[in-house]
Amino acid sequence: MRLVRRLLTVAVFVALLVLGWKFAASNGQAVVVHHPAGEFTARALWLVLLVAFGSGVALTAIVASVRGARIRLVARRYRKLVESLQAEVHQLRSLPLSDQQVSVADSASTEGLERGS
Repeated sequence: MRLVRRLLTVAVFVALLVLGWKFAASNGQAVVVHHPAGEFTARALWLVLLVAFGSGVALTAIVASVRGARIRLVARRYRKLVESLQAEVHQLRSLPLSDQQVSVADSASTEGLERGS
């Protein structure tokens, strides 16, 4: 199984190299890139496309990591809140019960008072 996985990995890597080489060979003409601060000297089209793609990937990774960090902070805040609420519930469960015995008649009379208010 490990051998098949390695052979498949090597095959994909070689295929990517061949496709990249073919792409570079068919897009070798020189282009000049104009931008607001000036212009770059003539470079191969495949190189300009590769730099543009890499810049887009880097920008997307930065935005995704900022959003991911924000989500992790919110999750941490909620996790701490849940832990504090669980501690409070545990504390309330461990409180001793009242020493007074409440009869059924007393509880019925207090229910009537609560409903009437």
